[in-house]
Amino acid sequence: MRGCQWCRTRHYVDNDVTSKATTIPTDSFFPAAVTGHGERLQYAHRPNAPDAGLFGVRSHTRTHFRDSRLPGGLVSNTHRPKTGPLTIGERLELLRHKHGLTRRVLAEQVGRSEEWLRLVESGKKPLDSIAIALRLAEALHIKDIGELIALPPQMTASSTEAASGLAESLERSIIDHPSIRAYGYKGTITYSVPDLTGRLRQCQEDWKYLPTRYTRLAERLPTIVSGARMLHSLAQAENSVPRADEVGILLLRSYHLSRRFLTRVGSHNLAFTVADRAMLVADQMRNKWLIAACAWHIGHGMLGLSNFQECHDYTAAAAKRLAEVPDSVDKTVLIGALQLLAAKGAAAAGDVAESARLTAAATDVARQFDADRESFGIPFGPVEVKIAQLEIMLWGGDCSAAAELAAELHVPEDHPVGGRMRFHVASAYACARRNNYRGASSALSKAASVCPEDFRYSSNTQRTLRYLIKQDNRLVSPDVHRLARMAGLH
Repeated sequence: MRGCQWCRTRHYVDNDVTSKATTIPTDSFFPAAVTGHGERLQYAHRPNAPDAGLFGVRSHTRTHFRDSRLPGGLVSNTHRPKTGPLTIGERLELLRHKHGLTRRVLAEQVGRSEEWLRLVESGKKPLDSIAIALRLAEALHIKDIGELIALPPQMTASSTEAASGLAESLERSIIDHPSIRAYGYKGTITYSVPDLTGRLRQCQEDWKYLPTRYTRLAERLPTIVSGARMLHSLAQAENSVPRADEVGILLLRSYHLSRRFLTRVGSHNLAFTVADRAMLVADQMRNKWLIAACAWHIGHGMLGLSNFQECHDYTAAAAKRLAEVPDSVDKTVLIGALQLLAAKGAAAAGDVAESARLTAAATDVARQFDADRESFGIPFGPVEVKIAQLEIMLWGGDCSAAAELAAELHVPEDHPVGGRMRFHVASAYACARRNNYRGASSALSKAASVCPEDFRYSSNTQRTLRYLIKQDNRLVSPDVHRLARMAGLH
């Protein structure tokens, strides 16, 4: 099953199959401890390079890993190149020798055979039991099992418990239907297309630049979505093509903004649902530009559901299709944005070479612009490419290169809030993992000033802060604890 990582665990799904199973969020740069489905242990498909340094090796070479499209899937180490960070088996072997234990002695201590341990150390068998991992940690004197294993880097937007409930009203507007009215459509029928369009445009601006963007959209977007759905239903009943197209664009854009909001608060099932609905509207209108924009949102929906390979395949195909149309600024922006998203999907799916190829292609496209552009609400340009590269470096465990890139990258003050937050939090994590605690604290302070709501609702922020708290560096401790209070940790 593929998990909806953030829907307050009530939406753990393989296309809406509900379960209480724990899932691994997929947008964090932070190596978490242990998350399991029953007794099945989940661990990373590539250890973070700085973690490898804990065991005597500090390599920053990104490695290939196989079949990471299922978050938390159990992955053999067989195909790991020896030039990268230590594998799970290599870590075990190194620690075993460090403590002077033979393979037979360690195997007996954890209740397994010597042959089983040999297969695990050689990467031919996965370490697939929480109980056994805990016994190994005890035998090897490891206090934090996260030092023995690493979990899949998180690639999708995450949220904290503080964000739960923000999308409740919007969820009802999306789930309900004008012909059902389970929750009522009071007040929406009186709105006109120009009225709702104006309201939606303001919400779009608020989402891009307002520090209180979550609160604003939680209050205003549900009515816009309900109204747009009602007007679209009426237009279809009237069989008026011009009016249906006018209302269709309104509905499509309200769906796209809803997708962004739902992704950020962790409602990934519904985020994918509205993205797919928007594609249906665009297809009915036969608008190639809107179809391409919808493909970008569907790709993000797939990423949110941890369908990494599907995200790559879908967005890469959409970019190729768009290449067939005449050149324009819109075409350039959309192709670049689709390629960049496909690169993220490839990175998450473990295809490092494909991710690098697509990132290079997107970089070439971005060179056509002096500054970032936006087409159909989708941002792309030199800054967005660099932020994505920073994130991909962190996902690959190359914190050293990420810290260097973060130090060189300047994100303008007029850049949308979401991009600035991604940059500052990623920079903070990169600095923290390189023991630059002042730099990490400074980056988090900037993030908190950009958007206090994002700062509080992002689990990446909280993970980075928890890491800094654990380091207990006296020079930055006051600032770290102040930021922790802002993030809702104290």
